[in-house]
Amino acid sequence: MSNQLKTVGAILIVAVLIVGAYSLSKPGGPLGVHTANAQITAIYNSIPTDAGKANFMKQSHNLTTTVDPRLTDLDKQIITCSPNIDSLVGSSPNTGGSCNAGPTALSTTTGMYLGGQCCSTMTDLDDYDKELSNLQQYKNIPDIILDPMHTPIPLAKKWIDYDNATTLNAQDQAVYDQAMAMSKEKPCCCKCWHYFVNEGIAKKMIHDYHYTAQQVANFWDNSDICGS
Repeated sequence: MSNQLKTVGAILIVAVLIVGAYSLSKPGGPLGVHTANAQITAIYNSIPTDAGKANFMKQSHNLTTTVDPRLTDLDKQIITCSPNIDSLVGSSPNTGGSCNAGPTALSTTTGMYLGGQCCSTMTDLDDYDKELSNLQQYKNIPDIILDPMHTPIPLAKKWIDYDNATTLNAQDQAVYDQAMAMSKEKPCCCKCWHYFVNEGIAKKMIHDYHYTAQQVANFWDNSDICGS
């Protein structure tokens, strides 16, 4: 073999090695994909409920795509359609079932909030941010929930207890009924914990603050915890 051919062969070998090394190290290369998938899987495994895992699976397109950290945070909250808040405050808290998955027993609910996505998975944070902004107009009411996707368990219990203890008079009930007819969401799409929380808040709005049916309907429609 001539020296010229030997030189060309050596150059080709070096080129292949350089290209291969670059392919393995760049973000889109095999090493980058493997690392990204491992990180996504680790996040999935850290989600405490089956319903949250189901939502994350959809958002990550079966663990192949990174998910916005705000969505991951929502996935890590207590996702349930159950109206039974007391099941979350015992020594063995149980989430109850949801449309996305069955019940999950938790070791603790410390640091967790009642969240949404119990009927469908959230993908559009723009709609969520609009709702959060619109809910600020109701902040004059003490203990009102301005981020329903992060509802503290004690506050949910407070509003449910208020709902159970409060019967509207005929005039106030008429306003409530009008709000039900006007609202797209009603207190919630199903009679979960959020339905009875929002029912209690509506009673307070009407009885103590003399809100109109339209104002109550607007609150309900901006306090949506379903996905989008």
